[in-house]
Amino acid sequence: MVGPACWRGVQRSLRLRGYEALAIDWGPPVDGEWYGEAAARIAAGLDSLHGPSVLVVHSGAGGLVPSIVEAAPGMVAEILFVDAIVPHPGRSWLETAPVALARKLCELAGEGLLPPWNQWFAVDPAAAMIADPVTRAAFAAELPRVSLTVLEMPAPRSRQWETISSAYLQLSQAYDAEANEAGRRGWRAQREPMHHLSMITEPDRVAAILVAMARAGPP
Repeated sequence: MVGPACWRGVQRSLRLRGYEALAIDWGPPVDGEWYGEAAARIAAGLDSLHGPSVLVVHSGAGGLVPSIVEAAPGMVAEILFVDAIVPHPGRSWLETAPVALARKLCELAGEGLLPPWNQWFAVDPAAAMIADPVTRAAFAAELPRVSLTVLEMPAPRSRQWETISSAYLQLSQAYDAEANEAGRRGWRAQREPMHHLSMITEPDRVAAILVAMARAGPP
């Protein structure tokens, strides 16, 4: 639901630490086979790196993980979920959302397209998280209009991703249920008192946490 610039600061920070890092632009969610198309773009990005990589997914992108792993065999060594939903094979994104939000989005979808993410709510959530107006404006400028059809698509059924080591980084209270689910699944879970868009406002801190979590995972 956001643009690739959201993670550019973390990408730069990781590169300064000597790591290969990509913030992959996989395009806005549009009608068609979205899961497959997005996964193919991400797999192409992973293929440009040297060796198996750590896949970092944020927010709604957690639902793409099964498709990515299937499209990129042998390329993902570990998965780090950052304030992200847990994969939901066979269910749509709308089915994973709170009932009130799902109902509101159906009402907002004029001509099948939703307004940008920051306009889904009575108060722009980015205003409270991104204090700098220039940074906030740049973030808002990248927000795509998402087709409601995409959010209604059932995610492909695939369990291949479950064979890969996963960990969960919780940044905000909104993802308590997902972090608890990660613990139930036996994943390493870490909670930090930050916010959902901390990769924009504190990229160095987020990068350092990701490196530490990856090092604690499989070699």
